[in-house]
Amino acid sequence: MCGSCYKPRLRRSLNYLLFSSAIADLLVTMVCEPLLVAILGKITFFNDCAANVERIYKTLSRVSCFASVAHMAAISVDRFISVVYPLRYKSIMESRGLKIMLTASWLFPFTVPILSVSIPDSFPKALLAVGAFTFMYAIIVVFYSLLVAFLVKRRKQRNKLRAHSSGNANQSSVEIRVAFTLAIVISIFTACWFPLMISFFAAGETLVRPQGTAHMWIRTVALSNSAMNFLIYTLRMPDFRQAYVAICSKVCSLIRGRKGRC
Repeated sequence: MCGSCYKPRLRRSLNYLLFSSAIADLLVTMVCEPLLVAILGKITFFNDCAANVERIYKTLSRVSCFASVAHMAAISVDRFISVVYPLRYKSIMESRGLKIMLTASWLFPFTVPILSVSIPDSFPKALLAVGAFTFMYAIIVVFYSLLVAFLVKRRKQRNKLRAHSSGNANQSSVEIRVAFTLAIVISIFTACWFPLMISFFAAGETLVRPQGTAHMWIRTVALSNSAMNFLIYTLRMPDFRQAYVAICSKVCSLIRGRKGRC
């Protein structure tokens, strides 16, 4: 978000959603992953099951997992509205749309762990997690499919008319690029998280041995997704690259200034 100080064009509804999603990713990289390392260290070197740390890790990892998929669902809806209803998009998002999406993206992740604690132990809690994940992922697939179908239909119409302006052509190119970027994010998210979801889909019991080698690798792959979105958006969006360059230049100049005073 600091990049918006250098690039006013980044002050858009989509980028506020990306910023909120980045907070969820930071929760993984700065809290969940260190906790996982602590668990592995206790198991490996002290022969300790690390039950207390494991409990905290499970709660936070579930919150971050559902926060990631909820934000991705919100971004899919945002892009659908932007492309299909371009004239109404700004008014929709500035009135209540953005607030509703941000609130839902964080309320939903905390609702699932609370429900898992409150429901009876006889209920397979893994089914609740997989069901919630599937619901949000279905929203992503549906709205992204509708977006792609709309873009394909409109492109065919423009090819038939052969009368669109260069401005419209540029806008269409931007929309296609954003849709392709979203496709990359969804694909990588699917590849990273689905093994973890599938491993827990067995009437509340894991399909792999808890704390085993396969289980730890599946966890690691899932958590690594949080470090990839930053690279994807940076490589795909010129405004992000320019903002990061400006921030890095500012940081380097501050460091040189401090060294000069020393």
